[in-house]
Amino acid sequence: MKCRTPDKMTQEINSPPGNCQVRTGLKGDGKYCMPTRVMDYIDVAARAEELGCRVPVGIALLPGNFPTAASTSELRYHEAAPQVRSAWRSIGLVDAGPARMTCPTTPRGPDASCRPTPLAVFFGAGLLSGPALLVTLALGAVAAVLTERPGCASSREIRFDAVVERPNRGGYACLEYYGDPCELVTLARSVREIWTDRQETDGG
Repeated sequence: MKCRTPDKMTQEINSPPGNCQVRTGLKGDGKYCMPTRVMDYIDVAARAEELGCRVPVGIALLPGNFPTAASTSELRYHEAAPQVRSAWRSIGLVDAGPARMTCPTTPRGPDASCRPTPLAVFFGAGLLSGPALLVTLALGAVAAVLTERPGCASSREIRFDAVVERPNRGGYACLEYYGDPCELVTLARSVREIWTDRQETDGG
């Protein structure tokens, strides 16, 4: 299965269907909405300092258990994270994540009974001063890895977290996506809405 390339998706991102908080397929008016929900997220900078690791900036891969790990030794990345980092590097993007990437491990501690480690990407507010296409390119590379790279997730239903820094009111939001990896690129619009305070979190 091949995904549409970022340049082919640009028109859809700039003029997407209606605004939804929980997007679960077709709306009553027949327009498609992304299967996402928007939640408040922990203070990423404070958490990184608590763990004693680098504070992520720009575009960065986050450990899937970043909010709950007791120490850096327990941080776990999604199995596709190394391929995503390599794909980003090939298009000139640098992963500014908080910790050295290690192979996925068996869950321990508070994560022992949790679901598989989600793939999580951080989008810092500093990206606002760069080219608008960076978010689209980063998400396009993730989609390509999840659909085309050997050994990575092949299911049409994936879990992906986009952690977004709020530049105006402070704090962080998490876009939780469940669906086809080929549609990940359209999350770029939701990331920009959080940056401009046009995206509210669920329940608030």
